[in-house]
Amino acid sequence: MNRVLVLVLVALLAGCTTVKKWVYGDPLPAEVKSVRVVAELGANGDSATALDLVFVYDASALPVLPKTGPEWFAGKRALQASLATAIDVVPLEVPPATVIAAAPLPRRHGKAIAVYAYPNYVAAAGQAVGNLTPFKRPTVRLMPDTVEFRDDAN
Repeated sequence: MNRVLVLVLVALLAGCTTVKKWVYGDPLPAEVKSVRVVAELGANGDSATALDLVFVYDASALPVLPKTGPEWFAGKRALQASLATAIDVVPLEVPPATVIAAAPLPRRHGKAIAVYAYPNYVAAAGQAVGNLTPFKRPTVRLMPDTVEFRDDAN
């Protein structure tokens, strides 16, 4: 009887997508449902900020992606050409004192395995890439010298 129960449980779990991804090592989809962008007064040295949201669909693209905004923007065209359908890019231009309540998302965003925000900041403190992957409703806050990434899902 116990063997039958175990076999039934294993068979049921084998059909579960989450368990398959955990067992076989496939990346789970990102949780991002919406992205909010807030640019404070004086953000980025009081200039408009180029901010790219990058949605990644193929794990082989992850090691190729740069670690800073300036690196991303310097190689953006080449990266988009070489990664083709492995990524989608949502380009934003955000002036100071602006709120984007819901940035546009790619049609297939629900299938992304990772989501990154690349700010093109003047100050070095604001140039790091933001990993939005674990957040459901991330907010990107552009401040005078730095950028903050947080989840507003709560």
